[in-house]
Amino acid sequence: MTGSKGLMLFGSTGSIGTQMLDVVRAQPERYHIVGLTAHTNDELLAEQAVAFRPRFVAMSDDAARERLTIRLERHDLRIPVVSDEDLPSMLGRVAFDMAVVAAASTDLAQVVYDLLRSGLPIAIASKELLITLGDLLEPFRAQLRPIDSELSAVWQCLVGEDPETVERVVLTASGGPFRTKPAAELDGVIAAQALAHPSWRMGRKVTIDSATLFNKALELAETHVLFGVDRERIAAVQHPQSVVHGLVEFRDGTTRAVVYRPDMRVAIAYALSAPDRPLHEQVTRLRLEELGQLTFEPIDAKFEAFAVGSEAERRSPRAMLGVLGADEVAVSRFLVAQGTFGDIVAALRYVLSETGDEVLDPTVRAHVEAVAHGRQLAEQWYEKKYGTQPGNHKGV
Repeated sequence: MTGSKGLMLFGSTGSIGTQMLDVVRAQPERYHIVGLTAHTNDELLAEQAVAFRPRFVAMSDDAARERLTIRLERHDLRIPVVSDEDLPSMLGRVAFDMAVVAAASTDLAQVVYDLLRSGLPIAIASKELLITLGDLLEPFRAQLRPIDSELSAVWQCLVGEDPETVERVVLTASGGPFRTKPAAELDGVIAAQALAHPSWRMGRKVTIDSATLFNKALELAETHVLFGVDRERIAAVQHPQSVVHGLVEFRDGTTRAVVYRPDMRVAIAYALSAPDRPLHEQVTRLRLEELGQLTFEPIDAKFEAFAVGSEAERRSPRAMLGVLGADEVAVSRFLVAQGTFGDIVAALRYVLSETGDEVLDPTVRAHVEAVAHGRQLAEQWYEKKYGTQPGNHKGV
């Protein structure tokens, strides 16, 4: 492994995690895996451990951790299997060059913050973690490498540029599966329809957020967190072809954009290797002569979750964290048919109305608790409407 970059991957069994391992698999001379973590998918984590031989693995769920230990023993693979509680200690005992955060859980907030304080670069796909930590990340912006396609595009557009020359940052949204569906029909859609994204292969939570366009409100907030761009200079448009991922407009009248076919491995590879751009043969090349027409439209007003998220982000960090927690609950309920698609917006509006704008203490705990309070309020809203329906909303 001499000369290759050691990677610590949080959330290896989800969509981003598996695609990140595709990038590592395609370039074994550049990267090796030091550690892998997951929540409940012990079968896939065992396969990954056999393939990549990390120094250790970690699982959040107790029963899954026991099953994983048995699976590894069957492969005669003697790799330590640790719990969330033991994870910080293990991270202090192994050496790696970069952390990759593909897991959305805010449970990792303190771990990520501590890794940044130690000076490590972090490639991160988790909107939830970036927004939860918020202004606490300002001293560490140079260490953060965004994996989201839109945020990666903005990052690439800003390389080498004076921030004072930026007039506007524009993020693109495909419009998801309901771009052409009339607003009156949205409340009746089911999870299978919302999960049928026309452009991207993603995890279930982010796919639903793309269907409501709440994800785009989160990305507006991420843009401010990652790059310090004033909120008034960040906008979003619908772009159904999903080949232009982000644009930056400069004061001299020029606009820079990053363009490629929808494939998360492009953004992942750049986050791992920037400023280098190694050959990536797995990615389908974009040919301008094959593009045809590209269209850009204002965000449709029927996507009310985008409006609610944008309002929360403008109001205060506490308001934004409240609706962030509320969305976790609302999406979880919708995915198991414990609420309608329209309930997602209703729950977000309720939590926003019940959340104040008091300044947050400058601690990870205070930020995480603000998200938890939003979850609690959303649960109360659903219980009032439908009655108590206990469920686990972690790791959707």
